[in-house]
Amino acid sequence: MIIVLQGLFAGLVTGFLCGMFGMGGGAILIPVTVRVFNMPMKQAVGTSLVTIIFTSVSGLINYGRNKHINTRLAFLIIPFGIAGAQAGVYLASRLPDNLVRYSFILVTIILGIKMFFQKESPTACDSDGSRYNLPAAIAIGAFAGFVSGLCGVGGAVLIIPLFYLFLKIPMHACIGTALLIIFFNSLSGGIGYMARGLVDFRAAMLLAAGSMAAAPLGARMSIRTSRETLRKVFAIILVLSGFSILFR
Repeated sequence: MIIVLQGLFAGLVTGFLCGMFGMGGGAILIPVTVRVFNMPMKQAVGTSLVTIIFTSVSGLINYGRNKHINTRLAFLIIPFGIAGAQAGVYLASRLPDNLVRYSFILVTIILGIKMFFQKESPTACDSDGSRYNLPAAIAIGAFAGFVSGLCGVGGAVLIIPLFYLFLKIPMHACIGTALLIIFFNSLSGGIGYMARGLVDFRAAMLLAAGSMAAAPLGARMSIRTSRETLRKVFAIILVLSGFSILFR
């Protein structure tokens, strides 16, 4: 019973933070599943990906209603993201557990530090998002999908800042488009882990139930918070998440 309550509470916290920062939540879910459910790293990654499927749907509904999804860009990138996710899953299932763990730590800490000190470009996101560099868009999708499958993150941790900085897409469209891509990346990666028996479905459903309930509240809070504050708080969460796994 205590584990059930912990799982629901962890899902609520994760959902709120995911809604607030526009992310699937793998960087938060993996430490939670490792600590609360005492899972091996690979199973925590698979469970995280399955949970992200439901969390991303919750976010997509809100962004879709406000027309903040660039579907043309998303469906261009999705096939490359799916291929990248499967490559990541394949590699993760054959690597030592500690190597997957340290890969996750490295990704979260480096990105967290980069995001914290990153200055917003005055010319970033000055277009409507309808024009972008096609090779760069494909590369971003494939790389984000690979990291999603390898480390169990939905991909927004990479997609959102890369869209913003390199494709010059408006911030709200970055988040909405990323969530659509994340849904398919997580679905692809989650299926890969399920096929290998690396998903705890009871834990995933507990986390998803709480996450989907709290995500809309986090999204409303996000609107009332400045972009700079969101960026810095999110960067701190990423770094702390990495260190949480490091010192387990």
